[in-house]
Amino acid sequence: MHVLKRLSVSAVLLILGACSVGPEYSRTQTRATLGAEYVGVGQLGMREQADLRWWLDYRDPVLAAWVERLQQQNLDLKSLAERLLQARERVAVQRAGWWPALGVNAGGRRSFAPDLLNPDERTYTSTIEASGVISWQADLFGRIESAVASARYSALAAEADYRALEHSLIAELVNRRAVVVLLLQEIGIQKQIVDSRQGTLETVARRYRLGVPNATAVGVFTARENASSARAQLLLLQQQLEETLLIVDVLLDLQPGTLYRDQTSLADTLFPPMPPTQIPDVARPAQLLDMRPDIKAAEFRVMAANADIGVAVADLFPDLNFSLTRGFAGDQAGGLLRNNNAVGALAGQLTTRLFEGGRLRAQIRQSEARARELAFEYARVVLSAVAEVETALVQEQYLRQRVNELRISVDAARQAGELAEARYQRGISPLLELLETQRRRQVAERALLGAQREAWAARINLQLALGPRWPAPALSLNNSR
Repeated sequence: MHVLKRLSVSAVLLILGACSVGPEYSRTQTRATLGAEYVGVGQLGMREQADLRWWLDYRDPVLAAWVERLQQQNLDLKSLAERLLQARERVAVQRAGWWPALGVNAGGRRSFAPDLLNPDERTYTSTIEASGVISWQADLFGRIESAVASARYSALAAEADYRALEHSLIAELVNRRAVVVLLLQEIGIQKQIVDSRQGTLETVARRYRLGVPNATAVGVFTARENASSARAQLLLLQQQLEETLLIVDVLLDLQPGTLYRDQTSLADTLFPPMPPTQIPDVARPAQLLDMRPDIKAAEFRVMAANADIGVAVADLFPDLNFSLTRGFAGDQAGGLLRNNNAVGALAGQLTTRLFEGGRLRAQIRQSEARARELAFEYARVVLSAVAEVETALVQEQYLRQRVNELRISVDAARQAGELAEARYQRGISPLLELLETQRRRQVAERALLGAQREAWAARINLQLALGPRWPAPALSLNNSR
């Protein structure tokens, strides 16, 4: 009993004196976060307070339903959720190293051998055993603690990856919704253009049949070419609409073709053709480090690699293991648990590695190189993130001006087309002037719709670059044992 007490006291002193041999983590400094403000933010006027569910600001029930289904049914999110679950369970696996392992053994043996006194007889022996074993490894140099920290940071990185994917998929879905709305609007305009050019063709053909001066076969063929070209453009737009809806079907885990077959709800929408004038609240570059989930994931991976260095260094130091066996052994099952059949053992073992051909030192250098690699990757992600915000802000600024100018161009082109058609009907202007004004009107309207699509892409890129702005992570992984 005195020996057991001395061993217990020694073990407690060793545990209390245990230390972690890994390096302390410090956040990598990057050039991208040295500035106090973004260069492109000053020209954009008012900002709006960021909403946790920013897509609801567009007040589009179709988009809200799409996002809700995406969050529940998207296959990429489901796959990444399982990866997150695996990462969380790895934390539990590593934490188990802090606790003793308990096992139970039971067995019996029946053996025989020749009787030395009576060669014609045999001697039979029965042995029955039942015991429990407790074994425990003291974490003297923080190896288990570093392994737990590495698994915990990896799990946090997996959660950040999930949030980043969800945010990017929602942004893609909003972008697809904007494309669908603008394509439907463009298809409506193109149908008007088809009708207009078909009317022009009929007018030119009728005047040619009546022998009106200046009405030639060349004019008929030119008008027919314009009408056919407009119908071909309409078919292209309908193709683009169907392809876009097929992409949305995949995002929402729907049977391909579902949304295209049911377009009634797509046209009835409050989704604006242009993003709101106010832009999302833009945080400072340094604040972006804690808002962007992909940046947080990159930093958590650096922290995990830093903890892995502690695991590699701890392998240089001795391991201390304790084991306690307590049980019973006898030759009969009856009365096996009597005190005189009790057996037991208490053991302590200290092991260290003296020579392994440089493997342990090489593992440390490998872990350090891995940590430096991920630190450089983190700095690159930060630099790219700040550049993405700057690019989106610049796009916001210039696209607004482009859209305003193109609206003026479209209004002028429409007025010119109406005047040219009236002048042609009265025989004042030639056919080529009418066809040219119709062509220029179509070019202007397509340019405006294209700029509106780019404006939506820029706004969504800005939302994506700023991060999801969700509350603090729900995942809580602490060091509690």
